[in-house]
Amino acid sequence: MFPALTFAPSTFGPILTYPFGKAVAERILERLSVLNELRNCFDAQGNRTNDGHVLYQKHFTGDTAWFSDSSETEKSEFRQELTFQHPLNTGEHLFCTWHGKVRTGVYRIHFSWPVTADTPLCVVYVGPKITKR
Repeated sequence: MFPALTFAPSTFGPILTYPFGKAVAERILERLSVLNELRNCFDAQGNRTNDGHVLYQKHFTGDTAWFSDSSETEKSEFRQELTFQHPLNTGEHLFCTWHGKVRTGVYRIHFSWPVTADTPLCVVYVGPKITKR
């Protein structure tokens, strides 16, 4: 369904412990679709295309952005919780502070950043917000 994304085996484990919610599922799929599309928005030289820039402006900037980076405080306080096994490279870890927001139920989709032409876009976590205080 999202061929440009690389999912960790444990990606959906955290959300499976919660009751199914149609609205939550739809929003998760919408956000994964944007990530999949963004991963495909590079030209032959590895530069983000105009469509990629439009997606970035629409979904990664502004007060209502679907995606954002964690704050510096969260990165420090939740470093261990935001560090995940690399889904392709055994023994390696990814510090995934970038996340998609699903405000219905306060769920998050954590993924590798930056999105580039020559690295996989790894989705490592879908579940409740990790950085709750």
